[in-house]
Amino acid sequence: MVASSMTDARTGAAVLFAVLTLVGSATAAPVSTTYSTVDLIAEQDSLPADGGAVTVGFYLEPNPGWHTYWRNPGDAGLEPRMRWDLPEGFEAAPFEFPVPHVLPFIDLITYAYEEPLLLISDVTVPEGLSPGESVQLQGRASWVVCDDELCVPENTTLFLTLPVGDGGPDAAQAERFAAARGKLPDAVDWPAQFERLDGTVRVSIETPEAATDATDPYLFITERNLVEYGRQSISFTPRGAVVSMDSARRMTDATEFSALLTFTDNDGALQAFSLNVQEGAGVAAGVLGGSGGGLVPAAQSYSGLSFGVALLFAFIGGIVLNLMPCVFPILSMKALSLVKMSQTDRRVAAQSGLLYTAGILVAFALIGGALVALREAGQAVGWGFQLQSPVVNLTLGLLMLAIALNLFGVFEVGTRIMGVGQTLTAGGERRAAFFTGLLAVVVATPCTAPFMAGALGYALVQPAAVALSVFLALGLGLAFPYLLLSYVPAAGRVLPKPGPWMATFKHMLAFPMLATAVWLFWVIGKQLGVDSMTVGLIAALCFAFAVWSYGRVAHARRPYAWSAAAAIGLIGTVLIGLRIEDYRAAPVSLSGADAGTLGQLELENFTPERVAGYIDAGEPLFLYFTADWCVSCKVNERVALATDAVGEAFNERGIRVVEGDWTSEDPLITEWLDRYGRVGVPLYLYFPAGSSLDNPTILPQILLPEIVIGAVAEADASA
Repeated sequence: MVASSMTDARTGAAVLFAVLTLVGSATAAPVSTTYSTVDLIAEQDSLPADGGAVTVGFYLEPNPGWHTYWRNPGDAGLEPRMRWDLPEGFEAAPFEFPVPHVLPFIDLITYAYEEPLLLISDVTVPEGLSPGESVQLQGRASWVVCDDELCVPENTTLFLTLPVGDGGPDAAQAERFAAARGKLPDAVDWPAQFERLDGTVRVSIETPEAATDATDPYLFITERNLVEYGRQSISFTPRGAVVSMDSARRMTDATEFSALLTFTDNDGALQAFSLNVQEGAGVAAGVLGGSGGGLVPAAQSYSGLSFGVALLFAFIGGIVLNLMPCVFPILSMKALSLVKMSQTDRRVAAQSGLLYTAGILVAFALIGGALVALREAGQAVGWGFQLQSPVVNLTLGLLMLAIALNLFGVFEVGTRIMGVGQTLTAGGERRAAFFTGLLAVVVATPCTAPFMAGALGYALVQPAAVALSVFLALGLGLAFPYLLLSYVPAAGRVLPKPGPWMATFKHMLAFPMLATAVWLFWVIGKQLGVDSMTVGLIAALCFAFAVWSYGRVAHARRPYAWSAAAAIGLIGTVLIGLRIEDYRAAPVSLSGADAGTLGQLELENFTPERVAGYIDAGEPLFLYFTADWCVSCKVNERVALATDAVGEAFNERGIRVVEGDWTSEDPLITEWLDRYGRVGVPLYLYFPAGSSLDNPTILPQILLPEIVIGAVAEADASA
């Protein structure tokens, strides 16, 4: 009887063990929350008694229309997490995340999943477990799900009970884990480094040659607070990929991070690779080389210039710069001032000329010194670099507005505020002349005159003292015509006599100032989008109210009330202006080919691999670098490139046209400008069929249709 009872007990235990073995991994059923279904499952049907590991999966399925997030959610969201509560000796590795989707929402960029998700983790199992016992794996799961209107944080406790056995696979879960692994990126050890530039993070990756045919590339970065997640400029060369992104406002000081590079291959399949990225710039030079054998060192581009020739070119270029549209509004006011003084004391005119020259030389010394220092520090900057900053453009736009309102007589500043030559009294003219010289240089930088390019390029590869000498020669050339009129009486006789016409002319000069302000706000719109441009215009409205109120102070019964109103307007200008970048539009990816049209020309976006590809294929190519703040560039586009004559000539010859836009900072374009002996835009290059990256035809910086067509025809004939 007792024996029979013992037998029944052993039989019952065996049956119970068998049942636990069969259903152990399904002990806990899936949990349904308000907006999700979650579960904790295992790839094995038991834990290995001798120790080892099992693979568990956190299953997360948002309700239809909802989504959850990657390990770095981007601008918003929170990644799924598990706070494990495991028995002693057990340890869970971080989850492995599949490739996410880029999910934009208004001006935010997030990295998310709209489909069911299985996050995999390997759990270490200690030795010494007893066969037949059961172990519970438990954790507190938390995640966020969102739809187009609402984001909801959710959490629950999940547990999984597994028996101790041989740790063999669970056939019922094999397909789910295989599918999850198929969505994981391939881990690679490609050399990859990143460097922090001024407002930009550039990642350089050495990739296999097959990656040069990639389309729709994207780089997901796991490190938070390193980059802005919107704009990415990605270029492939036979050596690798270069990715440029805007720096985060409060950038982390991390020295390494992991990243996920994705692209579509020639067969239309998505390829994804995870890699580690270290801080440094060691692979950048090799990656940027392209098929032309690497960037030509900048010094080689200027080896034909001597110091004396560079000084001469700089001086002539400065004189020619007076004829460029950038400087006209400022110089026209100085001409009005000179007319006024032409019939008075010549000593006042001479002093004004000297102080105007001093202002120009100081400004060129400051800009040239900053440019040399930044390049010595490894920053990729060039001539006109300050206009790549929307804040600088806003400040200049407000300054042009103030000058226009002053010319209209809305307010008078005397000598208390930095003048620009409007005050025609002797004392005021001396002081105003100096600051007019400063301002003339600032507004001249959007233009590059003939002779300037070679001189500036020479300067920036020389020691600091030589470089500053060239910049000062350029400034002396800019100041020379006004200095000549100030000191040579015979030259002053060509000026008209003072009269009532001067008041009307003064008012007329306000309109070029307003036009310059409109242009600067347009540049802001091109850099940041229409919302930021609108914020800038609101700041300009507050500023106009401030200076109008200031103009009422001198004639008001209650000057303090108007002074307070001016202060309120000025405070509003600053507070609103500082937020101009907060409304930045989500940038459009530049990896696609289409850059629009220019007249009859079909434009393509600049990437090194696109340029190298056309040249290697023997196709004629016209490559030009421009910027929306470059007045010379825009004039050339309208006067020459957009004409029917140029369009028909290019289309007949099958010439590809690639545009490099330098409106916002782009270190890659800066390096290509260096390659061909330039430190600023415009730059126009023509590569006839059969040429190479190292021997293009470089066109002049001032274009006419016949100049472009003639240069192309001559290059084709000699190719």
